[in-house]
Amino acid sequence: MKARYRIHLSKKERETLLDWIKTGKRKAQHIQYCHILLNSDESEGRKPPRMTDVADRYQSTARTVERVKKAFCDEGMSLFEAKERKTRSDKKIDARAEAHLIALLCQSPPNDAPRWKLQMLADCLVELEIVESISKMSISKLLKKMNLSPSKKRNT
Repeated sequence: MKARYRIHLSKKERETLLDWIKTGKRKAQHIQYCHILLNSDESEGRKPPRMTDVADRYQSTARTVERVKKAFCDEGMSLFEAKERKTRSDKKIDARAEAHLIALLCQSPPNDAPRWKLQMLADCLVELEIVESISKMSISKLLKKMNLSPSKKRNT
């Protein structure tokens, strides 16, 4: 496999990576990345070993070695900085919406229906302007999480 990403570490980067390995106070994954990068370094006329040899030496895969090399080429040393966690922006139901859903389940279904249907619950939440839109599957998952069912009889 031909090397797509070639690593050329500066003296400072090399010293930093070696220091991180020696101290051992980094994440194990980062230390493994340091080893991979140091072994793949082509600066000062070094000839790096094949990706599969590097992968075998550090209990990894050739794909991981390639991924680390690509990330280093794209990001540099910021590869080792903490990444910002992504928050879920698609979550529509909060505690307020859950409370409204429970209150709906305690009421009798509209239009003289014998029991609540998932779509009826979804429509009611939208109609009451609690959520902008919601699917019946989201309602189903929420009821399952709360261990409720629209068809269960309750002692009232």
